[in-house]
Amino acid sequence: MSASSTLSQNRLYHALMSCCGALAAITFGLMSVLVTADVVLRNLNIDLIPAGVEITEYMLMVATFIAAPWLLYHNGHIRVDVILHLLPRFLQRFFALFCHAVGLIVCAVLAYQSLMVLLDAQQQGSVVFKELIFPEWWLSVPLLFGSSLLTIEFGRRLALEFRQKA
Repeated sequence: MSASSTLSQNRLYHALMSCCGALAAITFGLMSVLVTADVVLRNLNIDLIPAGVEITEYMLMVATFIAAPWLLYHNGHIRVDVILHLLPRFLQRFFALFCHAVGLIVCAVLAYQSLMVLLDAQQQGSVVFKELIFPEWWLSVPLLFGSSLLTIEFGRRLALEFRQKA
């Protein structure tokens, strides 16, 4: 693989992660506006947004699973490494490799399971029937997307850790 194609892939991947972060931020922002509007309107006895709570629940799920890969990409996830810094470099590297491998496996299983649930719901024609009515498989798309990107990011981190000199 040439250096220019690797650089192009890195830029594309960075752009994808940036889009995930931006979309999650926009979704969280819209969610706060929706919740505020819903509360104000309910206090005025105006039921203008009957599905407000339901929409907020879906937005929270979407934003969470879109933000997760972006957070991992930017090292924004929770990391308790107080003791880790006291260990020798080879043990720090071992634990990094171990954590990246576990993360990759867990997210890959989650991606696979969400794909199976999506396909099953689509095959059965399952429908979510609350205030809003839509195909149930739509709910699996953000989970599949986010867990797939998390799998890729953990794989990328694992590969980068292997390439580093001990």
